[in-house]
Amino acid sequence: MVSHTVVIRNPSGLHARPLSRFMKLVKTFRSEVRLVTPKGEVGCRSIVGLLGAAIKQGTAVEVRVEGPDEAEALIRIVEFLDGLVE
Repeated sequence: MVSHTVVIRNPSGLHARPLSRFMKLVKTFRSEVRLVTPKGEVGCRSIVGLLGAAIKQGTAVEVRVEGPDEAEALIRIVEFLDGLVE
């Protein structure tokens, strides 16, 4: 398992539109991806779970990835979250 903490900079946080793009990215990998938020840990293949986490601007989230392509997945996911600004 690999992990990295990212602070969400997007003024709107992670709402439906960016989460849809995020989930498309996550689905390109075979590894299991989870976010650890102040509200707990959530799987990244469930839009309901991610929306329920209510991730706002300034929230620190730990990205945890485990599986055969975990290193590449972590890099791409962290780049996406870190660069997300609408």
